[in-house]
This record gives sequence, C-alpha cells and structure tokens, in this order.
Amino acid sequence: MYPTVSVIIQARMGSTRFPGKVLEDLQGSPLLLHVIGRAQAIPGASQVIVATSNLVQDQPIFDLAVAAGAFAFAGSEDDVLDRYYQAALSSGGDVIVRVTAGCPLLDPEVSQTVLSRFLRGDVEYASNVNPNTYPDGLDTEVFSLAALERTWREARRASERENVTQYIWSHPELFRIGTVRAVSDFSDLRWTVDTPEDLAFMREVFAGLARRGWRGYGFHEVLSVIQEDRLQDASPLYERNEGPVRALKREGASQEEIDRLMQADREKYMGAGNRTQRMAARARARIPGGTQLLSKRPEMFAPGQWPGYYVKAKGAEVWDLDGKRYVDMSMNGIGANVLGFADPDVDAAVCAAIESGSMCTLNCPEEVELADLLCEIHPWASAVRYARCGGEAMAIAVRIARAHTQREKIAFCGYHGWHDWYLAANLADKDMLDGHLLPGLEPAGVPRGLKGTALPFRFNHPEELEAVVKGKEKEVAAIVLEPARTQEPAPGFLKRVREIASDIGAVLIFDEVSAGMRMCTGGIHLVYGVNPDIAVLAKAISNGYPMAAVIGTEDVLKAAQSTFISSTYWTERIGPTAALATIRKHRRLKVFKHLIQMGKSIREGWSSTARRTGLDVVVDGIPPLSHMIFSHPNRLPVSTLFTQLMLERGFLASTQFYATYAHTPEHVHQYLSAVEESFLLLARAVRDNAVEKCLKGPVAHGGFRRLT
Repeated sequence: MYPTVSVIIQARMGSTRFPGKVLEDLQGSPLLLHVIGRAQAIPGASQVIVATSNLVQDQPIFDLAVAAGAFAFAGSEDDVLDRYYQAALSSGGDVIVRVTAGCPLLDPEVSQTVLSRFLRGDVEYASNVNPNTYPDGLDTEVFSLAALERTWREARRASERENVTQYIWSHPELFRIGTVRAVSDFSDLRWTVDTPEDLAFMREVFAGLARRGWRGYGFHEVLSVIQEDRLQDASPLYERNEGPVRALKREGASQEEIDRLMQADREKYMGAGNRTQRMAARARARIPGGTQLLSKRPEMFAPGQWPGYYVKAKGAEVWDLDGKRYVDMSMNGIGANVLGFADPDVDAAVCAAIESGSMCTLNCPEEVELADLLCEIHPWASAVRYARCGGEAMAIAVRIARAHTQREKIAFCGYHGWHDWYLAANLADKDMLDGHLLPGLEPAGVPRGLKGTALPFRFNHPEELEAVVKGKEKEVAAIVLEPARTQEPAPGFLKRVREIASDIGAVLIFDEVSAGMRMCTGGIHLVYGVNPDIAVLAKAISNGYPMAAVIGTEDVLKAAQSTFISSTYWTERIGPTAALATIRKHRRLKVFKHLIQMGKSIREGWSSTARRTGLDVVVDGIPPLSHMIFSHPNRLPVSTLFTQLMLERGFLASTQFYATYAHTPEHVHQYLSAVEESFLLLARAVRDNAVEKCLKGPVAHGGFRRLT
C-alpha cells in the first residue's frame, strides 16, 4: 500500500524582515503561488497544504491556497510546531514533506530525491539540509507522521516549538536520520526570499527564465541563468538559518549548539567559478591521473580552464559544477552518446529494466534479443559475446583469435585500448605506437615476455602489412584495425587486408568501437563491403550505458569455449537493454544520415572560416568523427587557445567534433559563429606571435603524460 504524502508549506504575513513577502508580485503572480505550483509538481506528492496562522492578517494566504487547488489550515501563531502538527493530522498523510513559503525556485526533482530517500524505509527523517549542500531555497525535509507526533509531544524549548524539525535533527540518538547531498557544495547560494534584496534577485532570475522560455525549470536551469546573466544573490549579506539562530540566542543557547546549526565547518561563500577547479584539485590528490579516462583529462584540452565535471547533461548541453551551461561541440561522451545525452527513449528502457531488476542469479533475455539483432544487421556474423567497454572487448577478440589459431603474434594499425596485447608493441621500441593516435604510451607493467608479439603497420599501407607478416605467416594470429576513423580507407586497402588475412590463416578483426554506428546502423565495414571474422562494437551501441559486443563467425567465436572468458557484470541487464533501445531507434530514424550531415556542416564551416581568417587548418576523419589540425609549428598552444576562446563563448570545443542526433542546425550555426570570432582572435595571436601570452593557463598535453 502506497503512503499518503502530504506537502506542507509554512506561510504567514508577519515575516520579521519582510512582512507580506509571500504575496509580493513575482512574474505576474504572488510569490506563494509559485511555491504551491512547485510543491504540487513533486512526483509522489498526494496533496499540498498551506499551514498559516489564525490571525486575520493571514486570511489572504488561506484564500490564495484554496484558490490554487491546495488545502489550507489555520492554527496557532505562537506555537508553530503545534500549527504544523495539526495541519499534518488534518491532511491524513502518513508521510510529511516540509518546504517553506519563501522558496519559489523549489525543484520538484530535488524534493523527489529526498522523498525517495525517506521511502527506502530505513529512516524516520530525511533531508537535504543536514548538512546543507544545495542552495538555500531548495530545502526539503521528509519525515513520518509518527516522528512529527513524537516531536510535538516531547519538544519543550521555545526554539524547538518555533522551528518544526529542530528537535528531530538535533537528537540523532532518538531518530534514524538520512541525508541527501548534492554532487558538489552549493550551500553558498541563496535562492530564498527573506528580504527585499532577495526578491529583487528572484525577479531577475524569473525574467531570465522567461526570456529563455523555460517553464519546466529546475536546479540546473536556474544555475545556468544566474551564471550566464551574471546575477548576484544576497549570500554575502545574510547567513543561512538566521531565524533558528535568533531563537537559540533568545534562549541563551551555547555557541556549540549554534555552530552545529550553522555548520561552521563548511566552506564559506566562494563565488561562482570555483567548484569545478576545486573538484579537479581533489581528484588529482586522490585519483592517479585525475580521471579514469585519458581522453577526459582537463589537461588534454585547456588545463585549469576546461570544466572537467558536470552536474547535468541533456541533449547536446552540459552544466558544470558552477552552473554554467555549455553546448558540447567536442567529443560528446567520448563518442558514446550518439543520440545525445540522456536520450528519453533509451533512458526509459533502462529505467524499466532497473525497475524489473538489473541483476539476477539467472540470465536476462535481452542479451539473446541483442545477439539476434546484431547478427541480423551483420549477416556475415552468427555468434556474439559481450563485455562492457571497448578496450576489454578488444582484449577478448584478440584472446579468441589466439585460441582459434593457436598463434601469438598480432599485426595491427591504429589505437585499440590499454591492454597488454596492444602496449606490448612499445616493449620493442617505446615510440612504436606514436603514429597510432596516442603518442607516449609507456609499456610499464607489461610483461617483457610479450616483446615482439604486437607488430604495427600504418593505415592505407598494405605493403607494410605484407612486410610485417612476411616470414611469420604461421605465427600471426590476427590482423587488427579500424576500417576507418581519421582517414577513409584507400580504394582496395581493406580488400587487400582481407586477402592477406585469409592467405595466412589469420583472424581479421575490425575494431568498430569508435567508427561503428556513425555511417550506418552497425559497423562501418558494412559501408565498404568487406567482412571481417570478428567485429567489436561498443560506445555508440548503447548511448552512454556500458556495453560492448564481440560479433563473429561461428567457426571463430566458438574458440571462446576453449579458453576462459567470463565476468559477472557482463550478465547485467542495463547494457543489453540500452543497446537494444539505441540500435532500434538508430535504425528506425536513420540517425547516421543526420550524423553525416552535421559532420559535413562542421567540416565545411571549419575550412571556410579558416580561409576567411587566414588560418591554415587541415580537416580529416569521417564526417561524424571530424578532426581539425592547426598547421602551425607550435600547434598545441594554438589548439589550447582555441578551446579557451570557445569556452568563453559557451561551447565545449576542441579540435574534434563527434556528431550526435541531438545536434541541430541551430547548434551548428551558433557554434560556427563562435568559431569565426575565435579564429579571428587566433589568427591575430598567431600573426603577433602572442599565442602563449593569450593563454590563461598551461598548454594542453598532446599525448600520454603523468600529472606530476
């Protein structure tokens, strides 16, 4: 049986600092009306009650609540706890959600998060205010009617009768308490109305929301408006929780009690622009390298400036920890989000899978459905194995090839991940991999016994492959390459590689981790008409959820049974579910056509803008994975300055553009306008030999480097 959830808003006309604030005009409506509407939008809420006093001056509040479709209750002016308790009793609710009347930016999703924490059943009180990590104005407390009744019975101090939940959170030995924290500390932000200064700020925020047409706004949209419009709240003027502090002081409370309420140990007001870089500093101190993925290190883009961390991503937009909104015209989840961030169809399928249980002792049927779909799309394949990311899937493919052929050596070109089989190339010569996407990859930790097992050749150079395998025809287990990425295959190249693999009995493995799902639904090799023995798909097949597939001929893939390849989390349900939803939508909407068009528009824009501004750039890659290279002797500072200039204009941008279905022609137009402005400044800096002088931080890294 679902509980009845009552949201109770405390409101009265007699505010000490700002009498009548709840009926002040805000974007054409009384402030309280906005709060009621936000409270009614909290998912899971059964009813909204406005609890006011029985004074004549508070009758307009009572009438407004009823007119807005809420319930109203009038009780004691002096004993706020009794008023609140009686309102809760009258509502018939089992679960009480407490919000206050001065918070028109209340985020229903944030409140739902707190409610969900409470409904897990292991606490009697849950909040996002103990400690404070959200902006002042998003405060939500949830507690049981039983906890409120105990508080009503036992609270004796005047401050406990004035502040409804003080008795609960100040007695953790009596109540089981749960906490919801924001992804970062936003407690320095003041989004509540207690003073005329607060109301003036709030009117600016609502005007900004209205200009953008954002009616269903939330926490992140408000942060974006404040950041973009350079609004300043009243945080430096007022401390949080001043009302409860005044009550404690009237009682002669100790400073220790007051400090506990005010959370004196938290960071004080820091201003916008600090959270992201503080998080990066924390990461570098705790996480070797700062991130889990080399391609996500801020040092690869613009050290000290690239945001690095996000609180929200939707479509083609990203919000950083300071609330600044960017349009992502760079790598879009490092190529994983082919449909855009948080695609509603994929996310809905995943949520349904989670609701049904994402893991079990038994196997999920979705993995069989996905295997059938992958083999239908790739008619040459008849067997499938799974992993959860591209690098490990490539390692599986190489293991299967070695098991099938009973050979050890791997001929390859391009980048294929971090595993020993690949980095072994640098055991022979530490710069052997420098021409294969990422220079400077150290083979530290790779067994010396693998020396000579990884044999590189260059893309579109079949004669180099022929030379590599000559005399080793009975030793080469596999030939591994991407069918296309930074370059299209030259006429006849893939066909010749296929012939060589067949001639020497090696397994031909196409790494489709990056190029797959870009030029067609499935592996890009389908476009070129050359079939491998194994293809590896990951990244884009599941739109940001971990999933990878090793597809192949039955003859080759059955070798997986002769070696041990097994892992618990390869059997969870979310990955296959996300892949099914992504691939089906991709095929139904012919997403690849949109990706190609977006990529072509960007490439044409880069080239034409460079010509107009006098910059020399080279554009390459398949259209959905487009790359730009500044032809300059010192190109890294130039690339870094470009990223810096684009960040200032609201774009995550680098020398790469990975197209998504969420990108629109308007995104492209805005982006290319910013590119033109940036290229003009860049050309001037290059001409004046002042590129590094214009940088606000260090130059980006160009390859693998330790952050020490």
